[in-house]
Amino acid sequence: MNALAPIEHNAAPPLLPPLDHPGRRSSDAIISEMVEASVRLGHDIVDVVGFLEGVDSASARQVEKLVEVRDNARSVSQASASVVAATDRLSSVMGGLIEVLAASSHQLQQAIEASQQVMGWVSGVGGQLARIDEAMRATQSSNSRILDIAREVNMLAMNAKIEAARAGDRGRGFAVVADAVNALSAQTTGAARVISETVGSLAGEIAILRAEAEGVVGKAETGLKDLDSAGRALQQLGKQAADGSTELSAMGSEAQTMRAVMQSFGPAFRSLYTGVLDQNDMVNEARNRVSDLIQLSERMVQQMFALGGATEDRPLIDAVMQAASDLGKLLEAAVERGEISTADLFSQDYRDIPNTNPQQVLAPFTAITDRYFPIVQERLLGLDPRVVFSAAVDRNGYLPTHNKKFSAPQGSDPVWNAANCRNRRMFNDRVGLSAGQSTDPFLMQIYRRDMGGGEYVMMKDVSAPILVRGRHWGGLRLGYRF
Repeated sequence: MNALAPIEHNAAPPLLPPLDHPGRRSSDAIISEMVEASVRLGHDIVDVVGFLEGVDSASARQVEKLVEVRDNARSVSQASASVVAATDRLSSVMGGLIEVLAASSHQLQQAIEASQQVMGWVSGVGGQLARIDEAMRATQSSNSRILDIAREVNMLAMNAKIEAARAGDRGRGFAVVADAVNALSAQTTGAARVISETVGSLAGEIAILRAEAEGVVGKAETGLKDLDSAGRALQQLGKQAADGSTELSAMGSEAQTMRAVMQSFGPAFRSLYTGVLDQNDMVNEARNRVSDLIQLSERMVQQMFALGGATEDRPLIDAVMQAASDLGKLLEAAVERGEISTADLFSQDYRDIPNTNPQQVLAPFTAITDRYFPIVQERLLGLDPRVVFSAAVDRNGYLPTHNKKFSAPQGSDPVWNAANCRNRRMFNDRVGLSAGQSTDPFLMQIYRRDMGGGEYVMMKDVSAPILVRGRHWGGLRLGYRF
């Protein structure tokens, strides 16, 4: 921690010591009542300030929440605009998809119809080929019969020629006829063989064509089934796309409505936000004004005590002033013995203690205060059952040495540490700084002590200045309950 800047302190005029002579005896009761009234006034003012601080904190949280809501509203508004734009783009894309699906479905239907026509034609070709095959088989059978007849005629012609030769001249004419029949039979046999070979070759080719046609028909049937399934899938997809388009249209309408609502929400929210800010400013101003009354009430209390008011607080005030004087003497003796230099005793070079939460710090004089302050501070705890603590702070509110019950080693829980490890801490709030900086013979302050969990206890804090060789070191605080 860096050294703090030197403190400029404008000391209030010194209080007059209590006067005690016969002329004032008659007013003692009145002054005491005024002291009690002043203390009660201070109590009520601090209580009101605490209440206003609570309202101010709640108002600040409201502002934070409103800022969060405003940011979220902006995000929703921006998101709604994005949704509108996205739904518009998506609707356009979906419309194009529906058109593509419709065109694809139409083309697929045409392909199905064309495939059906092709399959019908292929099936027809197969039937025609079957009839041609039957005709070829019949031709082959007839041609086989012709070959048989030709062979028989050839045999007859040969026999006739043999008989004509035996008949001599009488059979010469018959031989000529036999030769002609034989020649015709040979021609018929040759032609029949050519026909048989041609028909056989055609039959083979037709068989191949029939097999191929049957395969094409099978594939065409499978293809038609696949095309039909694809057609149904396209129709279903088209229906879903149409449904999606309808939903997108509805979503777009809702997004437009949400956007309109958010746009109308903006002015109303700004008005509410401005109103809360104004309310927060008024609460803050009221708190500041009432807070100013705290010091006024404290000055009134001190003036009443200076006039000789006797209350239940007087013994504690006297004890604190005496104890502060004792601490100053102890520090003076330590300087005279050379245990610490004046420079170190008044040093503001505070060094952070690592790994502490809340943060604890060390100063060059911490070891000296640990050595001597408990002697006085622990003694004050037994003054009155109402006393909660007794601890000295320097002019910057640094509390080096606390009571033993508030000086436990820190643990891992910051909440527990804050309540039980209060030594080596900076208490530079209003009460702590005022106690360390006041040079009046004593200072009575009233404040609310945070007990945790939202509970507070009203406390009195009486302090007296600690002087070392006439130089103001800090102040000794004594805290006790009402």
